[in-house]
Amino acid sequence: MRERTAMRKRLKDSLWLQLIAFTALIMFLLLAAYTVTDSYSSRMLRDRTIDLNEKILLQVEGKMEDFHDTLNHVATAMAYSPTTYDYFTMDPVSRVMASEDLSEIFSNTVLLESDIAGIYLYDTSLNQIAAMGKAANNPDFVTLLKKKMEFGDIFYLNQAGVPFYTVYFPVYDLNNRKYGIQIGMCVMMMRTDNLSGLLEDSQTTENTQVYLLDGNDQIIASRGNDGLEELDRSMMRSTDGYYVKVRSVRMDGWKVVSRIPESEMSSSTENGKKFVTTAYVLAFALLILLVWFCYKRFVGPLHRVDLFIQGIVYRPEERMEIGREDEIGTVVHSLNHMLDKQQKMNQEIQESQKKMYEAEIAKKQLQVLAYRNQINPHFLYNTFECICSMALYYEVEDIAEITMALSKVFRFAVKGDNIVSVEEEVSYIREYAKIIDYRFMGKIDVDIKMDEAVKEKRVIKLMLQPLVENAVFHGLEQKMEDGEVNVSIHMEGERHMRFVVEDNGCGIEPAKLVWMRDNLDSRPTGQKGIGVANIYQRLKLFYGDDVVFRIESRLGVGTKITIIIPDEV
Repeated sequence: MRERTAMRKRLKDSLWLQLIAFTALIMFLLLAAYTVTDSYSSRMLRDRTIDLNEKILLQVEGKMEDFHDTLNHVATAMAYSPTTYDYFTMDPVSRVMASEDLSEIFSNTVLLESDIAGIYLYDTSLNQIAAMGKAANNPDFVTLLKKKMEFGDIFYLNQAGVPFYTVYFPVYDLNNRKYGIQIGMCVMMMRTDNLSGLLEDSQTTENTQVYLLDGNDQIIASRGNDGLEELDRSMMRSTDGYYVKVRSVRMDGWKVVSRIPESEMSSSTENGKKFVTTAYVLAFALLILLVWFCYKRFVGPLHRVDLFIQGIVYRPEERMEIGREDEIGTVVHSLNHMLDKQQKMNQEIQESQKKMYEAEIAKKQLQVLAYRNQINPHFLYNTFECICSMALYYEVEDIAEITMALSKVFRFAVKGDNIVSVEEEVSYIREYAKIIDYRFMGKIDVDIKMDEAVKEKRVIKLMLQPLVENAVFHGLEQKMEDGEVNVSIHMEGERHMRFVVEDNGCGIEPAKLVWMRDNLDSRPTGQKGIGVANIYQRLKLFYGDDVVFRIESRLGVGTKITIIIPDEV
C-alpha cells in the first residue's frame, strides 16, 4: 500500500513520468486502433476484391457468349446457304460438279471468322462428303453425329504442338414437314490463338491467374500463368494460398477459373493511410491534454484549422489564411497546397473519365459502322443483284472483279485496327467505287486524287468512305443524269493534311445545312447509320481541337466537305 501511494505521489509531482504515462496510453490506443482498423479494412478489401472478381467473370462469360453466338451465326450462314444445303442431298456426280461453288462458300466463311482452320461436311452415316483445311481426310475427332451445336475439347494435330478445338453444327431438313429430320453435320476445326483475347482485362489483381478450360480441364487460354497445359483439380479449390472461383460458360463443358493470391486479397496502400489518419487524430487529441498550458498559442489556431477542414467539404474552393511563419503556418500552407493539388487532380480525373466514356462510345460507333458495311442488307441486295444481271450479259471477268471488290470491302470493314494509312483508306474507297460503278451501270464516277506525300500518313479508319457513301446515295442517286464524286487528299502546310469530298448532286437544303453545322458537336440519338456528326466527333476524340470540318452545299449544284487534320494521330 505504501509503495502504491509513493508511486502515485511521484507520478503527480513529475511531468516526465506524466509524459511517459501519456505516451504509453497513446501507444496502447494507437495499437488498438491499428488492430481494429487493419482487421476491418482487410475484411472490406477482401469482400470488394471478391465482388470485383465476380463482375469481371460475368464480363468474361458475356464475351464467351458473344463468341458462341458469332460462331453460331457463321455456321448457320454456311450450312444453310443454298449451295451447302443442296450438297448434302446430291449424288456423287453432282457433288463433283458443285465442289467449286462449295469451296467458294468455305473460303467466304473463313473470311468471316479467321480462327477457322478446317471445315468438314458429314452425312448422317458419318461419311465425310466434303472438306477444306487441315486434316482433310476423315479426322479422328469426328466420332458421333451431334444433335445440337457443341464445342469439343482441345487436341493437337499431328504432334505439331499447336492446339485446336472443334465446333459441331447439325444440319436439318428444312423441306421436310416432320420437324427434326437431320441430313448431316458441319464440323469446324478452330484455332485457339485468339481465345486469349477473350480473357483480356480479366485479372482482378496483379498476380491473378485466369484460365479458360475445356471439358477435360485442359488449358485453352490463360492470363497470369502461361506455363501449364492442364489444371489439376486441386487447383480449382480455394486454399490458404489462393481464393478460387470457377464459372461455367456457354460452351459445352468449358469453364473459366480465377485464382487470386490470398496475399493480394487484403493488402492496400489505403490501409496505411487510414491508420496514419486515425493515429494522428488520436495523438492530437491526447497531446492537447498534455500541453493545455499552451492553449492560447496553439489550441486556438488549431481549432480554426479543424473548423476549416470540416467545412471544406461544402466550400472546396475556400483556402485558410494565417499570418504565422512557424510550424502551424507551415501546416496551413501545406494544407492549402494539398487542397489545390486535390482540386486539380479531381478535375483531371473527371476529364479523363469523360474522355474514356467518349472513346468507348466512338469505339462502339466504329463497330456499328463496320457491321453495317459488313452485312448491310440493302447494300448486299443491290450488289448481288448487279452480279446476277452481269451473269446474264457479261463474261466471268466482270463477275470476278466485282466479287473481289466486295471481298476487299468486307475484309477492310471488319479488320480490327482503328488506325490505318491514307493509302489503305483510299484503296478501300477505290474498291467501294468499283461496286458503285457496277451498281449504277457507270452513271456515277468516283475520282480520287492523292499526293505521294500523304500515302504513308496514318489516319483513323473509315473516315472518308461514309462521306463518299453519303454523296452517292443522298446527293447523286436521285439525279437523272450522270454524277461525279471527287475525292482529293493533299498536304496542308508542313504538318497538316486536307481531305475534300465533293459531289455535283442535288445539294442540301439551306435550313438543313444550318442545322447540320450547328449540331456537329451534339451526339444524335435514334438515328440509323453513321452520320457526319459522328465522323466529326471521332476526329475530335483522336485529334483534339486541331480539326477543321467544313460543310458547303448549294441546291442543284452539289455538296463539298473539307477536313483538315494533323499528319499524326
